[in-house]
Amino acid sequence: MLLVSDHGFAPFHTAANLTNILRNAKVDVSKLAIRTSGPAANVYVNLKGRENGGTVSKKEYRALVDQVADVLRKARDPNGRFNGDLKKGRLFSNVRVRPDDCGEPGFCVDKHIGQDFGDVFAQLDVGYNFDGQQTPPVKRKGDKAADAATVELSTPNFYGAHGHDADLPEMAATFIAAGPGIRSGSVEAVRNIDVAPTVMRLLGVTPAATVDGKALNKVLK
Repeated sequence: MLLVSDHGFAPFHTAANLTNILRNAKVDVSKLAIRTSGPAANVYVNLKGRENGGTVSKKEYRALVDQVADVLRKARDPNGRFNGDLKKGRLFSNVRVRPDDCGEPGFCVDKHIGQDFGDVFAQLDVGYNFDGQQTPPVKRKGDKAADAATVELSTPNFYGAHGHDADLPEMAATFIAAGPGIRSGSVEAVRNIDVAPTVMRLLGVTPAATVDGKALNKVLK
């Protein structure tokens, strides 16, 4: 028997509004396309020559990308009832920007930012999520009244999510193996792509050259 989950899962207590976080920091959100899912966000600049109907020049593009990233890196939760697990109160555990070293601003990529990523990619820390904001928003205990036009952090209507930084312990997937051919004990880490080759090894099947991963010899007798 092999039992595997496809991702980790973490509880959250606060719904975040990225548009209000940026707008309250005086960022011109009319020049941005903001896409959020769970705790992850992609912010796209409406760049001339790249977006249909783009309005932002290449010169303004870099300044806007840097402004958005700076706001997100400085974003804090001042409410002591909720921010205890944050590093120095910072909302985002990960903020990445599109590089500009390829000679064509808005089109450069690296190992962190792919072609389809936003110009700024960010992930909230555990405990916070972009989904689940109630309408009208409901304030958290200890916060001021929640105004929909300005509220950044509020009480969500559900309380668990995946999609945080994959390096966080909470995002580790479950792996349990038992039965003939399986050793007793524990392993520190397992990659999901190694599960199929492990099953094939147990069944005596030789994986095709196109199969990713390798058999987990450390769990096999």
